[in-house]
Amino acid sequence: MSGPARAIDAALFDTETAASDDFYRHVNGGWLDANPVPPEYGAWGAGHVVHERNQEILHRLLEEAAGRDDPKGSAGQKVGDYFATAMDEAAIAAAGVRPLAPYLARIAAAGSVDDVRELVRDLQRVGVSPLHALGFAPDFEDSEAYLVYLGQGGLGLPERDYYTREDEQSEALRRKYVTHVARQLANLAAHEAGAAVAAQAAEAAGADEAAEASPAAAAAGPAAAEEAAEAILAFETRLAEASYTAAQLRDVPLTMNRHDFAALDELMPAFGLSGYVRDLGVTSASVNVDNPGFFRALDVALAETSVETLRDYLRWHLVRTFAMSLTPGFENEAFDFYGKTLGGQQEMKPRWKRALAAASTDIGELVAQLYVETAFSGQAKQRCEEMVDHLLAAMGRAIRRVDWMSDATREEALRKLGGFTYKIGYPDAWRDYGELEVARDSFAANRLRSEAFELARQLGRLGRPVDRTEWEMPAHIVNAYYHPLLNEIVFPAGILQPPFFYADADDAVNYGAIGAIIGHEITHGFDDEGSHFDASGQLRDWWAEADRAEFMRRAEVLVGQFDGYEVLDGLHVNGQLTLGENIADLGGLKIAHDALLEALAAAGPAAREPIDGFTPEQRFFISWATVWRTNYTDEYLHLIVQSDPHSPARARVNEPLANLPAFAAAFGIDGGSPMARDTDGRADIW
Repeated sequence: MSGPARAIDAALFDTETAASDDFYRHVNGGWLDANPVPPEYGAWGAGHVVHERNQEILHRLLEEAAGRDDPKGSAGQKVGDYFATAMDEAAIAAAGVRPLAPYLARIAAAGSVDDVRELVRDLQRVGVSPLHALGFAPDFEDSEAYLVYLGQGGLGLPERDYYTREDEQSEALRRKYVTHVARQLANLAAHEAGAAVAAQAAEAAGADEAAEASPAAAAAGPAAAEEAAEAILAFETRLAEASYTAAQLRDVPLTMNRHDFAALDELMPAFGLSGYVRDLGVTSASVNVDNPGFFRALDVALAETSVETLRDYLRWHLVRTFAMSLTPGFENEAFDFYGKTLGGQQEMKPRWKRALAAASTDIGELVAQLYVETAFSGQAKQRCEEMVDHLLAAMGRAIRRVDWMSDATREEALRKLGGFTYKIGYPDAWRDYGELEVARDSFAANRLRSEAFELARQLGRLGRPVDRTEWEMPAHIVNAYYHPLLNEIVFPAGILQPPFFYADADDAVNYGAIGAIIGHEITHGFDDEGSHFDASGQLRDWWAEADRAEFMRRAEVLVGQFDGYEVLDGLHVNGQLTLGENIADLGGLKIAHDALLEALAAAGPAAREPIDGFTPEQRFFISWATVWRTNYTDEYLHLIVQSDPHSPARARVNEPLANLPAFAAAFGIDGGSPMARDTDGRADIW
């Protein structure tokens, strides 16, 4: 079957639903009805289908690597050994919590906030983030240097509003969270007690090596675990109340706050934040603090919370981080809460998928190396690069065309666009994992070493020029991104396949899918967040005051549209949280459509002939709707509406299209229809 016929399949439409009423359902209804959410997922859509195809390829590659004896230090050896230990459930069960024993022993012995401070520092080194988040990125005032970013955090629920909402559903969820934390603490206590008994027996028998266990393994029963979990919830609630909302975290000027080391101690004098940061290995003269008020409140909360509760809190976050690496009791309990209760999954993914997800997190570029050697063609890379060039040109035309922007701001915007760079497919040079030891001793040990390696790698870059060849995600991931501090767009090989990209499809299909996604990422450079950064990636206000005010006035139209979109009864999209993505969807569609018209004009009259009964412009918009088709569980919809900056799929398709006269013209939709907003109600930014 030819590429174009594969790309647009009218058999998957719902012809009972008019395009003018609900274009998303009109194009995708047949597919949605035939593709319910599988039990192991909380949502199921076009991206998940591509992800599954990629996983099948990677499953074979990782199993082959695990079965070979590749040279030590090679990508095959490290990936193979990692996957082998992740799949060895018997060894994982036999190890119990022994891989975490050194940290558990130190937690049990902690007698003061100073002890807690040292523990938090060392837990950060192995990927556990109690109290706060830690990140590394280019400096927002000097994009050629790296900066450490300290962020609010320390929560076990997805974000702060889960702790502060007072409705019945939120209160019930917090009770389930307390039960979950208590069960994990009880699991931990049981394993520690068992390890202690084994250690005593081994010592009595004169064994050379006694099992290591916490010297203060909890002997208390479920009631004590429940009490500890209640105290943990109370402590986390204090942190949540001092945290910014998910929407506030998108406010760039609010969250960019440089602090030298003297200023850090003004935030947390009792904790000694500057010494803590230095002890982590930070060598730079300053760091960014996203929410100074959070760190002030954290200092007080630590001083006012009992050491016993802080010990339980650290135990909880250690187990939460490594549950998948421990015995089935820990992993099953984690799935019951995070997978089922929060995510709407009915079944846990098979072990190999969970192992692959862990490998993608810990040694992602090693996994990606195996993938791109098998699954990515140079032809796809070349055609995608050509589309990027056309779309950047289309964005330039859009900037020149807008009538609400002054010439001075327009010149700055064009300068920023001229500074865009892009990466397609996979890195030119793979990340060096030479210092990372991956062995067949223990899955948890491999995870601990991987986390320690990554933090050391990040710390080692401080004081060095920014490496602009580096990628933020592995090449096999089905995603794309814009990096405002580097002013670059990146499209991994994982997404460059049907239905997002067809190597042999007509331009209309590809511009409506990957073209609009490329346009989306370009527009992120000019959304409410990205527009604060200039051509070099530095935070700089390059807007005339009146132009910024007009931009935000136009953006507020989108906020209102999405605030009014009801996902489930009483559950609405958060227009402010999703604003950047909604601006990018609207702008991406507009510039991709413009690029398509340019391509059609260059190709001549024959390119405008219908295919399968659809004009090129109709195929463009159908392709956009196709790539976002997704079914959701109710639980997952609740989760993403409260925490995800992307709108749910139906809103993501219908809302921007209803603002586009070109869409209405392509399908002959009259004004006033649900899919054609009147002129006065349209959002129009880029």
